Amino acid sequence: MVFDDSSYSEEEKELVKRFEHCLSEGETCYFDEDEYVMIFDYYIDNEDNKSCEKVLQFAEAQHLLSADIMDCRARLLAAEGAFDKALSVVEDALKIDNRNIDLRLTKGKILLHTNKKDKAESVFKSIIQIEDSDLDATLIEIGVAYRTVNMFALAKNYLSEAIRLNKENEEALSELALVYELCDENDMAIQTYEKVLDINPYSTQTWIAIGNIYFNLEEYEKAIEPYDYAYTIDAQQTSALLQKGNSLFCANKFEEAIEVYEEYNDLMGENAECYVNIGDCYENLEQYQEAINAYERALNLNADNTNVMANLCVANIDLENYDIALKWINDALEKDPEKSLYHLFKAEVFINLNQKDKAIASYKESIRLDETQTTAYIAIGNIYFDNQNYTTAKMYLDKAYSINPDAEDLKLFLALTHYKLGNFEKAKSLLKQACTENDNSLNVFYEICPEAKVNSFFKSFSPLK
Repeated sequence: MVFDDSSYSEEEKELVKRFEHCLSEGETCYFDEDEYVMIFDYYIDNEDNKSCEKVLQFAEAQHLLSADIMDCRARLLAAEGAFDKALSVVEDALKIDNRNIDLRLTKGKILLHTNKKDKAESVFKSIIQIEDSDLDATLIEIGVAYRTVNMFALAKNYLSEAIRLNKENEEALSELALVYELCDENDMAIQTYEKVLDINPYSTQTWIAIGNIYFNLEEYEKAIEPYDYAYTIDAQQTSALLQKGNSLFCANKFEEAIEVYEEYNDLMGENAECYVNIGDCYENLEQYQEAINAYERALNLNADNTNVMANLCVANIDLENYDIALKWINDALEKDPEKSLYHLFKAEVFINLNQKDKAIASYKESIRLDETQTTAYIAIGNIYFDNQNYTTAKMYLDKAYSINPDAEDLKLFLALTHYKLGNFEKAKSLLKQACTENDNSLNVFYEICPEAKVNSFFKSFSPLK
């Protein structure tokens, strides 16, 4: 996750700049304890342990035996995985200031991360007994500590208590919503995020969080608006703009998605991934030349992207430029010969070039690389069916069925194959199943096997019987 310093005030950021200026000029830094703790917090939030160490070098020398500075040292040790040393520092600091809430919080967190959950809970309960003018913030800290070790029930309890003390606590509501999200309680997560927006309708992170939930639920239409709000509120939230484009794409709103992707490209500079997305939009709109243009621009930015080469193969197949399609898929396979999907695409080119033996060889190579590749088994089966080699066709179709019996039209293909082999009862059973999946299956069956209409097994056939 990219560090977001928006929770820090301009005054606090200026303090960090002063510290960095001292370092860059080789000057000795002088700050009081609270200032050093704030600067340390900034770096620890950014997971910048080296800068944390620099802060402590000055702070420990200037504020000897400061419990708050010792707490920072313990937190840095814990961040580096030295939990035993961190706990030792905390215990020494508590001898200096036994009622220091930050120290006790750090101790509880260390105990949680070393799987001493009962001891951690005892420490956290002891904190609540201490008179604390900022109890709701302390409860949030404890709730977040439990959330980070996936103890969600306890996280909910502490965060809910913080909200009971202060229903307008935006941080507590945001953290509780995140816990609901992690528990897959998505309705509760959205309701709680909406309470955050009642307090702060300009919270871009909250709008993005709601958009992410809807996107992950594949409710793409509902995801579009939250991402749009986030970007409208803060034009720096370009990731929200990109996710809006992705939501539009997944909602099959390809023309709108293209506009968003192009806007993102204009803002962030030419981006290969965006051009791929634009190409995919045009592919879905059946505007194949425009798709090719976009894919080629993507390839200009990333010449080794074999997926783009494969996309260029597919788009040229759609334009019936089979020789060009073959060139692109060969380029992709030269760089990545172990990609099963690429051999499928190559086989499709050979099918369109009416080179069925080469197509079968490519399908078999696809299967060698991925034994679950049902598409290849079905395709080989259909080639043998067309060549009236029904026994071999059945062998490949049976294999596909054993892997994925619900593959599209597979039951219809098996019904046709069994009919040609004279297994009429089996063919009838499979055809009935096929008709439940696709209303047009019966028409296709009679188109390929018109003689079945007078066959005693089929002349009165109805999918409902």
